[in-house]
Amino acid sequence: MEFIHHEAGVYPQVTEGDPKFAMGVPVLVHGRPYAVICPVASRIPALRDRLAPLILFAASPRERDRIAAQASPSQRIEVIAVDLPLAPAVPPARNAGGITIKAAVNRMLGLDRM
Repeated sequence: MEFIHHEAGVYPQVTEGDPKFAMGVPVLVHGRPYAVICPVASRIPALRDRLAPLILFAASPRERDRIAAQASPSQRIEVIAVDLPLAPAVPPARNAGGITIKAAVNRMLGLDRM
C-alpha cells in the first residue's frame, strides 16, 4: 500500500477478490480501480482491455512472467516485495527426566493405573 500511496499521494482502499479483476484483489484510489493484487493469469485474456490501464501486482518474478504472458504488451506489472520473518528456532529436546508422549497418553487414559 505504501507503493501506491507514494505514487498516488493517498492511501488506497482494498476490497475482496473479484471475478471482474481476474480474481485478484482490486485496489481503489478515490473509489476508482488503480491496481490489482495477484490476478489469476489464466483469467486475464478475457479482461485484458479492462485491466490494461491498471497496475498488476505479482507475488514473485515467476508469477509476474505468467501474468505478463497473458496481459497487454504494455501492461505495468510489479512484484510485491515481502520480507518474511525467519522461522523460529526448534526448541531443544526435553531433559531425560521429562515424560514421554506414550507415558502422557497412558496417564491421560488411566492406563498407568492398571
